[in-house]
Amino acid sequence: MKIKIIVIGKVKEKSIHELINEYLKRLKPYTKIEIIELKDKGLEKEAENILPYLGNNSFILDERGKEYTSIGFSELINKNQDIIFIIGSAEGISESLKKKANLISLSKMTFTHEMARLFLIEQIYRSMMILNNREYHK
Repeated sequence: MKIKIIVIGKVKEKSIHELINEYLKRLKPYTKIEIIELKDKGLEKEAENILPYLGNNSFILDERGKEYTSIGFSELINKNQDIIFIIGSAEGISESLKKKANLISLSKMTFTHEMARLFLIEQIYRSMMILNNREYHK
């Protein structure tokens, strides 16, 4: 299983960066995760850079997307052996891209893109624990 996370911008907040790295370290025995950071260049240029990653197994994080329980999310990951998640910049994602992709939501609430990255990676870790019958998920 391979997971790619396409993100606009870098994590600047040190504490969030450390937590992301901790979950990435924990994930190493279970899956390969590649994080691809694209520069923040405005919605249209970002859309051009993200377009090659779109396909049946790619999911854009969006507050209007489908919400999953942690168990449902683990089933989604299990069904898509090579999966791509896309997190936009503080300005979001181009509407033209949203029309071409699957949309999922971490919550109806809005988070910073840095926090969205952390929450997504934590949920991927939780999914791996569920799929491997480990005790992390309660």
